[in-house]
Amino acid sequence: MDTKIVVLNQGYDQTFQAREQRLIETLAGHGELVISFSGRLESCYAMELCRAGGVRVRALTLDNPLLSRRELARARRYCLHHGLEQRVIKTQEMLFCDAGQLPPGARNPLQLLEEARGKQTDWAALPLLIPASFEEMQAYLGRFGPLPGHTLWPFAEQGMSHRDFRYGFHRRELDRWGKTSGGYLNRRFQDLSRIESHQVQMIDMAEQLLADMGFDEAQVFFHPLGGEHGALARIRLPAHQRAHGFDRQQDIYRALKGMAFDHVTLDLVQPQRHEIKG
Repeated sequence: MDTKIVVLNQGYDQTFQAREQRLIETLAGHGELVISFSGRLESCYAMELCRAGGVRVRALTLDNPLLSRRELARARRYCLHHGLEQRVIKTQEMLFCDAGQLPPGARNPLQLLEEARGKQTDWAALPLLIPASFEEMQAYLGRFGPLPGHTLWPFAEQGMSHRDFRYGFHRRELDRWGKTSGGYLNRRFQDLSRIESHQVQMIDMAEQLLADMGFDEAQVFFHPLGGEHGALARIRLPAHQRAHGFDRQQDIYRALKGMAFDHVTLDLVQPQRHEIKG
């Protein structure tokens, strides 16, 4: 395996490494798999373990409005580099997959995935690997009931959390395929029942524009102001880019105003994060 492993925390890493090896052995028991491969950090990490286990894997990417262009590009770069078969299915229907981010009336996301896979008749008999965390599996069970029998959830079943996926992603230096962009774009909205496709596109384009300006970890949150007040873009930058962001606030303002945002703000305080302790 050509991937460099970086130990981020010695105490935590010993337990993590043992669980990772169990996952590789579990995956190796399946000769062939289809993986739901979005290019997000969870799916990239899951793909790495499949490759480590010698699994012949096919990548199914459902290109929907909530998947950022950066993550789609990362998925394509990864598959191209490793010579993996990838099929990208375009849909205008939004795929809500994040735990706790399922609006009223949202379709079962696995139905959308299954419909996409159904168009690939030569993959129909292969198990579908879902690279979901324990939190995401619990959200699915609470909303839709039992897990479909043709799907595999080994990461969730072994208790992998969002934090664990992030640790594994950075441990294997997978950010060389592109910076993480903070999950599906529905996370940039407060009222999920009122998301419109053109608003998602505005957010995606704004984050790409900021990345081109050097703010490769920027997140842009959409706030409708109502009536003639239009829309506000609230920008969140990591701590190491925040000072530079304030230095270039006029450039940022002009760029996002050109994308039909009426108002632009920069966050002063980062959300609280719980770091991994040894």
